[in-house]
Amino acid sequence: MLGAIILILLLGTEIGFTVYCLLTKSYQKEKKSIAKIGIFLFLSVLVIISIIKWSFRWYLLFFLLFIKALIAVDYLIRSKGKIKKTFKRKYVMIACIGNLCFISLAVLPALIFPQSKPIMPTGKYEVGTVSYTLTDSNRLEAFLDNKDNRKVTIQFWYPKNANGKYPLTIFSHGAFGYRGSNRSTYVELASNGYVVCSIDHTYQAFVTKQTDGKSVFANKQFINDSMAVSNDKYDEKKTYELSHEWLKLRIDDVNFVLDDILNKTKKSDSDMVYHLINVDKIGLFGHSLGGATAAEVARERTDIDAVIVIDGTMLGEGIGYKNGKEILNKIPYPVPILNIYNEEHYKSALKHADSYANMVAAKNATDARNIVFKGAGHLNFTDLPIASPFLASLLGTGNINSRYCIQTMNQVVLKYFNYYLKDDKELELQEQY
Repeated sequence: MLGAIILILLLGTEIGFTVYCLLTKSYQKEKKSIAKIGIFLFLSVLVIISIIKWSFRWYLLFFLLFIKALIAVDYLIRSKGKIKKTFKRKYVMIACIGNLCFISLAVLPALIFPQSKPIMPTGKYEVGTVSYTLTDSNRLEAFLDNKDNRKVTIQFWYPKNANGKYPLTIFSHGAFGYRGSNRSTYVELASNGYVVCSIDHTYQAFVTKQTDGKSVFANKQFINDSMAVSNDKYDEKKTYELSHEWLKLRIDDVNFVLDDILNKTKKSDSDMVYHLINVDKIGLFGHSLGGATAAEVARERTDIDAVIVIDGTMLGEGIGYKNGKEILNKIPYPVPILNIYNEEHYKSALKHADSYANMVAAKNATDARNIVFKGAGHLNFTDLPIASPFLASLLGTGNINSRYCIQTMNQVVLKYFNYYLKDDKELELQEQY
Protein backbone atom coordinates (compact mmCIF):
# COMPACT_ATOMS: atom_id res chain seq x y z
CA MET A 1 0.00 0.00 0.00
CA LEU A 2 2.74 2.48 0.95
CA GLY A 3 4.65 1.68 -2.24
CA ALA A 4 1.53 2.33 -4.32
CA ILE A 5 0.91 5.66 -2.56
CA ILE A 6 4.49 6.79 -3.15
CA LEU A 7 4.32 5.68 -6.79
CA ILE A 8 1.13 7.67 -7.34
CA LEU A 9 2.69 10.70 -5.62
CA LEU A 10 5.81 10.59 -7.78
CA LEU A 11 4.02 9.87 -11.05
CA GLY A 12 1.44 12.54 -10.31
CA THR A 13 4.17 15.09 -9.61
CA GLU A 14 5.97 14.21 -12.84
CA ILE A 15 2.80 14.43 -14.93
CA GLY A 16 1.73 17.63 -13.18
CA PHE A 17 5.02 19.37 -13.95
CA THR A 18 4.87 18.14 -17.55
CA VAL A 19 1.41 19.68 -18.02
CA TYR A 20 2.61 22.86 -16.31
CA CYS A 21 5.61 23.10 -18.65
CA LEU A 22 3.44 22.56 -21.71
CA LEU A 23 0.96 25.21 -20.63
CA THR A 24 3.63 27.79 -19.77
CA LYS A 25 5.89 26.80 -22.68
CA SER A 26 8.83 26.73 -20.30
CA TYR A 27 11.06 23.96 -18.91
CA GLN A 28 10.49 25.29 -15.36
CA LYS A 29 13.87 23.87 -14.35
CA GLU A 30 14.20 25.94 -11.20
CA LYS A 31 10.83 24.91 -9.80
CA LYS A 32 11.34 21.30 -10.82
CA SER A 33 14.76 21.30 -9.14
CA ILE A 34 13.27 22.60 -5.89
CA ALA A 35 10.54 19.94 -6.09
CA LYS A 36 13.09 17.14 -6.63
CA ILE A 37 15.09 18.22 -3.58
CA GLY A 38 11.89 18.53 -1.56
CA ILE A 39 10.66 15.06 -2.51
CA PHE A 40 13.98 13.47 -1.59
CA LEU A 41 14.05 15.26 1.78
CA PHE A 42 10.39 14.41 2.47
CA LEU A 43 10.87 10.69 1.83
CA SER A 44 14.11 10.76 3.84
CA VAL A 45 12.16 12.13 6.80
CA LEU A 46 9.67 9.25 6.40
CA VAL A 47 12.61 6.86 6.72
CA ILE A 48 13.95 8.66 9.80
CA ILE A 49 10.58 8.52 11.57
CA SER A 50 10.17 4.86 10.48
CA ILE A 51 7.06 5.28 8.36
CA ILE A 52 9.23 3.89 5.58
CA LYS A 53 11.08 0.87 6.97
CA TRP A 54 14.52 1.02 5.39
CA SER A 55 15.21 -2.17 3.42
CA PHE A 56 16.12 -3.51 -0.02
CA ARG A 57 12.69 -2.57 -1.37
CA TRP A 58 13.60 1.14 -1.26
CA TYR A 59 17.24 1.09 -2.43
CA LEU A 60 16.58 1.76 -6.13
CA LEU A 61 14.07 4.50 -5.49
CA PHE A 62 16.27 6.41 -3.05
CA PHE A 63 19.28 6.04 -5.33
CA LEU A 64 17.26 7.53 -8.19
CA LEU A 65 15.88 10.37 -6.05
CA PHE A 66 19.32 11.07 -4.57
CA ILE A 67 20.87 11.43 -8.04
CA LYS A 68 18.00 13.67 -9.14
CA ALA A 69 18.40 15.80 -6.00
CA LEU A 70 22.17 16.17 -6.57
CA ILE A 71 21.62 17.26 -10.17
CA ALA A 72 18.93 19.69 -8.98
CA VAL A 73 21.27 21.24 -6.37
CA ASP A 74 23.99 21.58 -9.00
CA TYR A 75 21.56 23.29 -11.36
CA LEU A 76 20.36 25.78 -8.74
CA ILE A 77 23.94 26.70 -7.85
CA ARG A 78 25.20 27.08 -11.40
CA SER A 79 22.12 28.27 -13.30
CA LYS A 80 22.40 32.00 -12.57
CA GLY A 81 23.25 34.01 -15.69
CA LYS A 82 22.80 31.09 -18.04
CA ILE A 83 20.90 31.69 -21.28
CA LYS A 84 17.62 29.78 -21.31
CA LYS A 85 17.18 27.22 -24.08
CA THR A 86 14.36 27.46 -26.60
CA PHE A 87 11.34 25.51 -25.40
CA LYS A 88 10.44 22.38 -27.39
CA ARG A 89 7.41 20.25 -26.56
CA LYS A 90 8.94 16.97 -27.72
CA TYR A 91 11.83 17.24 -25.24
CA VAL A 92 9.35 17.72 -22.39
CA MET A 93 7.30 14.71 -23.49
CA ILE A 94 10.36 12.46 -23.96
CA ALA A 95 11.70 13.47 -20.54
CA CYS A 96 8.31 12.79 -18.97
CA ILE A 97 8.00 9.30 -20.48
CA GLY A 98 11.56 8.44 -19.45
CA ASN A 99 11.05 9.66 -15.88
CA LEU A 100 7.76 7.76 -15.55
CA CYS A 101 9.51 4.55 -16.60
CA PHE A 102 12.48 5.07 -14.25
CA ILE A 103 10.23 5.89 -11.31
CA SER A 104 8.00 2.88 -11.94
CA LEU A 105 10.98 0.52 -12.10
CA ALA A 106 12.51 2.04 -8.97
CA VAL A 107 9.29 1.58 -6.97
CA LEU A 108 8.68 -1.95 -8.31
CA PRO A 109 10.49 -3.77 -5.42
CA ALA A 110 8.27 -1.95 -2.91
CA LEU A 111 5.18 -3.04 -4.87
CA ILE A 112 6.24 -6.68 -5.18
CA PHE A 113 7.45 -6.86 -1.57
CA PRO A 114 5.25 -4.38 0.28
CA GLN A 115 5.89 -3.37 3.87
CA SER A 116 3.83 -5.46 6.23
CA LYS A 117 3.39 -5.82 9.94
CA PRO A 118 5.67 -8.64 11.13
CA ILE A 119 4.16 -11.75 12.69
CA MET A 120 5.22 -11.50 16.30
CA PRO A 121 6.16 -14.63 18.26
CA THR A 122 4.12 -15.57 21.33
CA GLY A 123 6.88 -17.12 23.44
CA LYS A 124 8.87 -15.62 26.28
CA TYR A 125 12.34 -16.15 24.81
CA GLU A 126 14.28 -13.68 22.71
CA VAL A 127 15.31 -15.44 19.50
CA GLY A 128 18.84 -15.71 18.11
CA THR A 129 19.96 -17.11 14.77
CA VAL A 130 23.17 -18.48 13.28
CA SER A 131 24.07 -20.11 9.95
CA TYR A 132 26.61 -22.74 8.88
CA THR A 133 27.65 -24.21 5.56
CA LEU A 134 28.54 -27.86 6.01
CA THR A 135 30.54 -30.09 3.66
CA ASP A 136 29.54 -33.75 3.37
CA SER A 137 32.80 -35.63 2.83
CA ASN A 138 30.88 -38.81 1.98
CA ARG A 139 28.94 -37.38 -0.99
CA LEU A 140 29.89 -35.76 -4.27
CA GLU A 141 27.75 -32.91 -5.57
CA ALA A 142 25.42 -34.55 -8.08
CA PHE A 143 24.63 -31.22 -9.77
CA LEU A 144 28.29 -30.50 -10.61
CA ASP A 145 30.82 -32.17 -12.93
CA ASN A 146 33.94 -31.17 -10.99
CA LYS A 147 33.55 -33.85 -8.29
CA ASP A 148 33.32 -31.41 -5.39
CA ASN A 149 31.78 -32.65 -2.15
CA ARG A 150 28.21 -31.60 -1.49
CA LYS A 151 27.74 -28.47 0.60
CA VAL A 152 24.59 -27.94 2.63
CA THR A 153 23.76 -24.67 4.37
CA ILE A 154 21.68 -24.66 7.54
CA GLN A 155 20.32 -21.94 9.80
CA PHE A 156 19.38 -22.22 13.45
CA TRP A 157 16.80 -20.21 15.37
CA TYR A 158 17.11 -20.73 19.11
CA PRO A 159 16.22 -19.28 22.56
CA LYS A 160 18.74 -16.53 23.19
CA ASN A 161 20.27 -15.97 26.62
CA ALA A 162 18.53 -19.10 27.89
CA ASN A 163 19.68 -21.98 30.04
CA GLY A 164 18.82 -25.65 29.78
CA LYS A 165 18.15 -28.08 26.95
CA TYR A 166 15.47 -27.64 24.30
CA PRO A 167 13.86 -29.97 21.73
CA LEU A 168 15.31 -29.92 18.23
CA THR A 169 13.09 -29.49 15.18
CA ILE A 170 14.43 -29.71 11.63
CA PHE A 171 12.65 -28.12 8.67
CA SER A 172 12.87 -29.01 4.97
CA HIS A 173 11.58 -26.45 2.44
CA GLY A 174 9.54 -27.14 -0.69
CA ALA A 175 10.79 -27.21 -4.28
CA PHE A 176 12.19 -23.76 -5.20
CA GLY A 177 11.82 -22.73 -1.56
CA TYR A 178 14.68 -21.80 0.70
CA ARG A 179 15.60 -22.13 4.34
CA GLY A 180 13.83 -18.90 5.32
CA SER A 181 10.50 -19.82 3.71
CA ASN A 182 8.78 -20.29 7.10
CA ARG A 183 10.74 -17.88 9.25
CA SER A 184 7.66 -16.93 11.30
CA THR A 185 7.19 -20.62 12.20
CA TYR A 186 10.81 -21.01 13.28
CA VAL A 187 10.72 -17.86 15.40
CA GLU A 188 7.45 -18.93 17.00
CA LEU A 189 8.94 -22.27 17.98
CA ALA A 190 12.26 -20.79 19.16
CA SER A 191 10.50 -18.17 21.28
CA ASN A 192 8.66 -21.01 23.00
CA GLY A 193 11.79 -23.01 23.80
CA TYR A 194 12.87 -24.94 20.71
CA VAL A 195 16.04 -25.10 18.66
CA VAL A 196 14.96 -24.97 15.02
CA CYS A 197 17.26 -25.95 12.16
CA SER A 198 16.18 -25.15 8.59
CA ILE A 199 18.05 -26.68 5.67
CA ASP A 200 18.78 -25.24 2.24
CA HIS A 201 18.73 -28.18 -0.17
CA THR A 202 21.41 -26.82 -2.49
CA TYR A 203 20.40 -26.62 -6.18
CA GLN A 204 16.82 -27.50 -5.23
CA ALA A 205 16.43 -24.27 -3.25
CA PHE A 206 15.61 -21.12 -5.20
CA VAL A 207 18.83 -19.65 -3.85
CA THR A 208 21.28 -20.82 -1.21
CA LYS A 209 23.35 -18.11 0.45
CA GLN A 210 26.41 -19.87 1.83
CA THR A 211 28.32 -18.52 4.80
CA ASP A 212 31.28 -17.70 2.54
CA GLY A 213 29.03 -15.21 0.71
CA LYS A 214 28.52 -17.36 -2.39
CA SER A 215 24.98 -17.60 -3.78
CA VAL A 216 23.94 -20.88 -5.40
CA PHE A 217 20.76 -20.85 -7.48
CA ALA A 218 18.40 -23.68 -8.34
CA ASN A 219 19.55 -26.10 -11.01
CA LYS A 220 17.95 -25.37 -14.38
CA GLN A 221 17.19 -29.02 -15.15
CA PHE A 222 15.60 -29.47 -11.73
CA ILE A 223 13.38 -26.44 -12.40
CA ASN A 224 12.38 -27.71 -15.84
CA ASP A 225 11.63 -31.22 -14.58
CA SER A 226 9.66 -29.91 -11.61
CA MET A 227 7.53 -27.72 -13.84
CA ALA A 228 6.95 -30.62 -16.23
CA VAL A 229 5.88 -32.88 -13.35
CA SER A 230 3.56 -30.18 -11.97
CA ASN A 231 1.95 -29.78 -15.39
CA ASP A 232 1.58 -33.56 -15.95
CA LYS A 233 3.90 -33.54 -18.97
CA TYR A 234 5.70 -36.72 -17.90
CA ASP A 235 4.15 -40.15 -17.61
CA GLU A 236 3.59 -41.69 -14.20
CA LYS A 237 6.70 -43.87 -14.29
CA LYS A 238 9.06 -41.00 -15.10
CA THR A 239 7.36 -38.81 -12.50
CA TYR A 240 7.84 -41.58 -9.93
CA GLU A 241 11.52 -41.97 -10.80
CA LEU A 242 12.27 -38.24 -10.76
CA SER A 243 10.42 -37.55 -7.52
CA HIS A 244 12.26 -40.37 -5.76
CA GLU A 245 15.57 -39.12 -7.09
CA TRP A 246 14.83 -35.66 -5.63
CA LEU A 247 13.62 -37.23 -2.41
CA LYS A 248 16.77 -39.30 -1.94
CA LEU A 249 18.98 -36.22 -2.25
CA ARG A 250 16.95 -34.47 0.44
CA ILE A 251 16.81 -37.49 2.72
CA ASP A 252 20.59 -37.71 2.54
CA ASP A 253 20.80 -33.97 3.33
CA VAL A 254 18.61 -34.29 6.42
CA ASN A 255 20.41 -37.39 7.68
CA PHE A 256 23.78 -35.71 7.16
CA VAL A 257 22.67 -32.54 8.96
CA LEU A 258 21.03 -34.40 11.83
CA ASP A 259 24.03 -36.67 12.35
CA ASP A 260 26.35 -33.65 12.24
CA ILE A 261 24.24 -31.86 14.85
CA LEU A 262 24.14 -34.90 17.13
CA ASN A 263 27.92 -35.31 16.88
CA LYS A 264 28.52 -31.66 17.72
CA THR A 265 26.28 -31.81 20.79
CA LYS A 266 28.82 -34.25 22.24
CA LYS A 267 31.82 -31.95 21.76
CA SER A 268 32.71 -29.39 24.39
CA ASP A 269 34.23 -26.99 21.85
CA SER A 270 31.10 -26.82 19.66
CA ASP A 271 29.27 -23.52 19.28
CA MET A 272 26.74 -22.55 21.94
CA VAL A 273 23.65 -23.47 19.91
CA TYR A 274 24.59 -27.17 19.91
CA HIS A 275 24.72 -27.24 23.70
CA LEU A 276 21.11 -26.04 23.90
CA ILE A 277 19.80 -29.16 22.16
CA ASN A 278 18.01 -32.01 23.92
CA VAL A 279 19.03 -34.94 21.71
CA ASP A 280 16.25 -37.11 23.15
CA LYS A 281 13.50 -34.88 21.75
CA ILE A 282 13.60 -34.45 17.97
CA GLY A 283 10.87 -33.46 15.53
CA LEU A 284 10.91 -33.14 11.74
CA PHE A 285 8.66 -31.00 9.58
CA GLY A 286 8.58 -29.62 6.08
CA HIS A 287 6.49 -28.01 3.38
CA SER A 288 5.51 -29.79 0.15
CA LEU A 289 8.51 -31.84 -1.05
CA GLY A 290 10.11 -30.98 2.28
CA GLY A 291 7.17 -32.58 4.06
CA ALA A 292 7.70 -35.76 2.06
CA THR A 293 11.35 -35.64 3.09
CA ALA A 294 10.55 -35.22 6.77
CA ALA A 295 8.08 -38.12 6.68
CA GLU A 296 10.50 -40.54 5.03
CA VAL A 297 13.44 -39.66 7.29
CA ALA A 298 11.18 -40.19 10.31
CA ARG A 299 10.17 -43.60 8.98
CA GLU A 300 13.80 -44.65 8.49
CA ARG A 301 15.30 -43.40 11.78
CA THR A 302 14.61 -44.46 15.34
CA ASP A 303 15.48 -41.14 17.04
CA ILE A 304 12.55 -39.06 15.69
CA ASP A 305 9.64 -38.41 18.05
CA ALA A 306 7.14 -36.58 15.82
CA VAL A 307 6.75 -35.42 12.22
CA ILE A 308 4.58 -32.83 10.46
CA VAL A 309 3.88 -32.90 6.72
CA ILE A 310 2.72 -29.45 5.60
CA ASP A 311 0.70 -29.78 2.39
CA GLY A 312 2.99 -32.40 0.90
CA THR A 313 2.60 -35.82 -0.67
CA MET A 314 4.42 -38.60 1.19
CA LEU A 315 6.44 -39.75 -1.83
CA GLY A 316 8.62 -42.05 0.22
CA GLU A 317 5.63 -44.31 0.91
CA GLY A 318 5.95 -45.43 -2.70
CA ILE A 319 8.36 -48.37 -2.51
CA GLY A 320 8.14 -49.51 -6.11
CA TYR A 321 6.46 -49.12 -9.49
CA LYS A 322 5.07 -52.18 -11.23
CA ASN A 323 2.56 -52.80 -14.02
CA GLY A 324 1.82 -49.09 -14.33
CA LYS A 325 1.03 -48.67 -10.64
CA GLU A 326 2.85 -47.35 -7.59
CA ILE A 327 3.35 -49.87 -4.81
CA LEU A 328 2.73 -48.32 -1.38
CA ASN A 329 4.36 -49.29 1.89
CA LYS A 330 1.93 -51.26 4.05
CA ILE A 331 4.20 -51.44 7.11
CA PRO A 332 2.56 -49.29 9.83
CA TYR A 333 4.01 -45.79 9.96
CA PRO A 334 5.98 -45.83 13.24
CA VAL A 335 6.12 -42.17 14.32
CA PRO A 336 3.32 -39.79 15.36
CA ILE A 337 2.50 -37.88 12.18
CA LEU A 338 0.37 -34.82 11.40
CA ASN A 339 -0.72 -34.02 7.85
CA ILE A 340 -1.77 -30.40 7.20
CA TYR A 341 -3.73 -29.96 3.96
CA ASN A 342 -5.12 -27.13 1.89
CA GLU A 343 -8.78 -27.67 1.06
CA GLU A 344 -8.41 -28.88 -2.54
CA HIS A 345 -5.54 -31.17 -1.62
CA TYR A 346 -7.62 -32.73 1.14
CA LYS A 347 -10.64 -33.27 -1.15
CA SER A 348 -8.39 -35.00 -3.67
CA ALA A 349 -6.79 -37.11 -0.92
CA LEU A 350 -10.21 -38.27 0.28
CA LYS A 351 -11.30 -39.07 -3.27
CA HIS A 352 -8.29 -41.35 -3.76
CA ALA A 353 -8.00 -42.53 -0.16
CA ASP A 354 -7.25 -46.15 -1.09
CA SER A 355 -4.32 -45.25 -3.35
CA TYR A 356 -3.05 -41.91 -2.05
CA ALA A 357 0.17 -42.30 -0.04
CA ASN A 358 -0.75 -39.93 2.81
CA MET A 359 -4.11 -41.54 3.41
CA VAL A 360 -2.77 -45.08 3.26
CA ALA A 361 0.08 -44.20 5.61
CA ALA A 362 -2.29 -42.45 8.03
CA LYS A 363 -4.61 -45.46 8.00
CA ASN A 364 -1.71 -47.77 8.84
CA ALA A 365 0.02 -45.42 11.28
CA THR A 366 0.26 -45.99 14.99
CA ASP A 367 -0.67 -42.32 15.56
CA ALA A 368 -1.85 -40.04 12.75
CA ARG A 369 -3.89 -36.85 12.47
CA ASN A 370 -5.20 -34.84 9.52
CA ILE A 371 -5.98 -31.12 9.53
CA VAL A 372 -7.44 -29.08 6.67
CA PHE A 373 -7.39 -25.30 6.19
CA LYS A 374 -10.48 -24.21 4.26
CA GLY A 375 -9.78 -21.79 1.45
CA ALA A 376 -6.00 -22.16 1.75
CA GLY A 377 -3.67 -22.58 -1.21
CA HIS A 378 -0.32 -24.33 -1.29
CA LEU A 379 1.76 -21.20 -0.62
CA ASN A 380 -0.47 -20.04 2.26
CA PHE A 381 1.54 -22.39 4.48
CA THR A 382 4.69 -20.28 3.99
CA ASP A 383 5.56 -16.65 4.74
CA LEU A 384 5.54 -15.67 1.06
CA PRO A 385 1.94 -14.30 1.01
CA ILE A 386 2.97 -11.90 3.80
CA ALA A 387 6.28 -10.92 2.18
CA SER A 388 4.94 -10.71 -1.37
CA PRO A 389 1.20 -11.18 -1.96
CA PHE A 390 1.77 -10.66 -5.70
CA LEU A 391 4.34 -13.45 -6.11
CA ALA A 392 2.43 -15.80 -3.82
CA SER A 393 -0.77 -15.34 -5.83
CA LEU A 394 1.08 -16.28 -9.02
CA LEU A 395 2.44 -19.46 -7.40
CA GLY A 396 -0.71 -20.60 -5.61
CA THR A 397 -2.72 -19.10 -2.77
CA GLY A 398 -6.35 -19.48 -1.82
CA ASN A 399 -8.99 -17.03 -0.59
CA ILE A 400 -8.14 -17.57 3.08
CA ASN A 401 -6.75 -14.61 5.00
CA SER A 402 -2.99 -15.11 4.62
CA ARG A 403 -2.06 -13.76 8.04
CA TYR A 404 -4.71 -15.87 9.79
CA CYS A 405 -3.56 -18.98 7.93
CA ILE A 406 0.14 -18.79 8.75
CA GLN A 407 -0.44 -17.64 12.34
CA THR A 408 -2.92 -20.45 12.95
CA MET A 409 -0.66 -23.01 11.31
CA ASN A 410 2.22 -21.85 13.50
CA GLN A 411 0.10 -22.46 16.58
CA VAL A 412 -0.89 -25.90 15.30
CA VAL A 413 2.78 -26.79 14.78
CA LEU A 414 3.68 -25.47 18.23
CA LYS A 415 0.87 -27.38 19.98
CA TYR A 416 1.70 -30.60 18.16
CA PHE A 417 5.39 -30.47 19.01
CA ASN A 418 4.60 -29.39 22.59
CA TYR A 419 2.56 -32.56 23.01
CA TYR A 420 5.14 -34.96 21.62
CA LEU A 421 8.41 -33.18 22.41
CA LYS A 422 7.55 -31.40 25.66
CA ASP A 423 5.05 -33.88 27.08
CA ASP A 424 2.09 -31.51 27.26
CA LYS A 425 -0.86 -33.34 28.78
CA GLU A 426 -3.41 -32.40 26.13
CA LEU A 427 -3.40 -31.84 22.38
CA GLU A 428 -6.37 -29.72 21.36
CA LEU A 429 -6.47 -29.41 17.59
CA GLN A 430 -9.44 -28.84 15.32
CA GLU A 431 -9.84 -31.03 12.28
CA GLN A 432 -10.68 -27.96 10.22
CA TYR A 433 -9.65 -24.30 10.37
